[in-house]
Amino acid sequence: MAQQLKIKVSDKAEGVVEKDVQNNVFNRRELTLKIFHIGSGTPSRKEIISALSAVYGAKEDLIVVKSVETIYGGGISLVRVNIYKNKGDLEKVEPKHLIGRDTGQKVKKGGKNAAKQG
Repeated sequence: MAQQLKIKVSDKAEGVVEKDVQNNVFNRRELTLKIFHIGSGTPSRKEIISALSAVYGAKEDLIVVKSVETIYGGGISLVRVNIYKNKGDLEKVEPKHLIGRDTGQKVKKGGKNAAKQG
């Protein structure tokens, strides 16, 4: 069995990469992480992105956190992440609300002006 890559997310959180798949169809790397944060809150998406950026050498705006699932009171989160090679592929595949969420941009929901965002 291969050695699992350890990632330090913050002072109180550390994770391991459980699955690392290169998806050539979408030109991205798909990761599944298990993050241990016993005794502290769930790490933010920003913390996860900056930790992965440091380890994989990818730009932060090319990393999309798909989901962060934490079991109540467990102190362990399962995180799914996609790391893209370029911005064009990311924008073709990922929903706009996820791109905005990870970069900290505010995305308008609903209404007649929502479709006019750019």
